[in-house]
Amino acid sequence: MRKAGIITHYHVHNYGAELQLYGLIRVLEKLGYSASALKYTKNYDFINPEINAKYKISFKSIPIYLKYLRENGICRTLYNIKKKIVLNSFEKKFFTIGEYYSSVKDLDAVVVGSDEIFSLEAGPNPWYWGIGVQCDNVISYAASFGPTDMEFINKYRCRELVYAGLSRIRTISVRDKHSKDLVAEITGREAEIVCDPVFLYGFEEELKKTEKVCEERFAIVYAYDGSMNDNSTVHAISKYASRLGIKIYSIGYYHNWCDMNICCSPLDVFPYFRDAEVVFTDTFHGSVLSILCSTPLVVRINANENKLRFLLNQHGLENQIVSSFIDLERAIENPIDFNSVLEFIRRRREMSLRYLKESLENTEE
Repeated sequence: MRKAGIITHYHVHNYGAELQLYGLIRVLEKLGYSASALKYTKNYDFINPEINAKYKISFKSIPIYLKYLRENGICRTLYNIKKKIVLNSFEKKFFTIGEYYSSVKDLDAVVVGSDEIFSLEAGPNPWYWGIGVQCDNVISYAASFGPTDMEFINKYRCRELVYAGLSRIRTISVRDKHSKDLVAEITGREAEIVCDPVFLYGFEEELKKTEKVCEERFAIVYAYDGSMNDNSTVHAISKYASRLGIKIYSIGYYHNWCDMNICCSPLDVFPYFRDAEVVFTDTFHGSVLSILCSTPLVVRINANENKLRFLLNQHGLENQIVSSFIDLERAIENPIDFNSVLEFIRRRREMSLRYLKESLENTEE
């Protein structure tokens, strides 16, 4: 069996990142590759020293985590400790974290992506473009610049780095128009827009599970711990749930105003999303999971405008966007033709799989 390395975010406290890596590994296996994520040591040169200390664990990190405990409380802290244990167990069971990117030498291909690996917000990490990897066949799949734009690239004098990185990649695919436009502006190359690995793999077995996760009716809140806690959001969602007599479940993140905070394995989120009455989210993968499960969604866009608005517009779901969750009733009442949405996903999946297969097989320059 041929071997492929994947350069993406791993050991991430995020269900979406775990699921996109899981999906890409499974698809590569179907294409005849033994796939593993490659190790690296990320730098955080463009962010403040406090956050740097948070991610580079040492004695300097102790005040950071004590501050986190003080500001977030024991319940959220314990929840996130449990979540870290659950995600570590998931990775050990389903992922292979391979060799260090600069020392592995027997790979037939390296797939750069998915996720915001082209983002420079934390700092310059050239291996996200395959620089330093001992393999000639480097391709990208559904990569994204995230919030990084030309202003940020020029501010930190990284245009030459990005150009060199993109030039290292033999075939380029991205998952949003913003990233496609940046590739064209910097290199003049045409990048293919493909679907996220969660769509690509489809998770059909997880969606086929017939058991209901619970008997009571519920809505889902899917947002980072520090998001969707403002008074207007809490009041609007709580009022809606109370009027319908349904519970509010927070999946994957802790929100003390929700009825339940559920910490489960990433694969177990699918039955929850499938059985929910509606999903309230401000995240990319919260929207992806809702769409894949054909569950009505209401989405507020924050700093993730470049990728999230494109995703919703691409699937004809722009009417599910609200500037404030005060307007959630309008979005919920908007009918969604999920048959058309799923047909669009099927076509995009076929195109994306064809791109990936042809990119892996065609090693000609």
